[in-house]
Amino acid sequence: MKLEPDLNCPNHYEELTVEQQRILQDWIYVNFETSERFHLINASNNLKNLFENSPEGFYITNGQFKGAMINAGYKVKDETERNWCFNVSKRSVKVLREKVYPK
Repeated sequence: MKLEPDLNCPNHYEELTVEQQRILQDWIYVNFETSERFHLINASNNLKNLFENSPEGFYITNGQFKGAMINAGYKVKDETERNWCFNVSKRSVKVLREKVYPK
């Protein structure tokens, strides 16, 4: 019996190609600013969906996004949660959301 991989594991980031990693890291650096606080709206699954729906985005797993955020230097509030909450500023997410989902 073959076990399914845990797609929420941040080690899955390493399964992306070097080019995919570069695109994802560049996107994080351009769009996010750090914050002293952790905001629940900044959960990994919400942020990864913003990436996937942005012009340069492509499908990634929750774990791949988590790994990218750790690689970019962001902190995690509680690693026992499925969707990790990062120290990303609410303002930068709001600006990004308006770009990705214009009214």
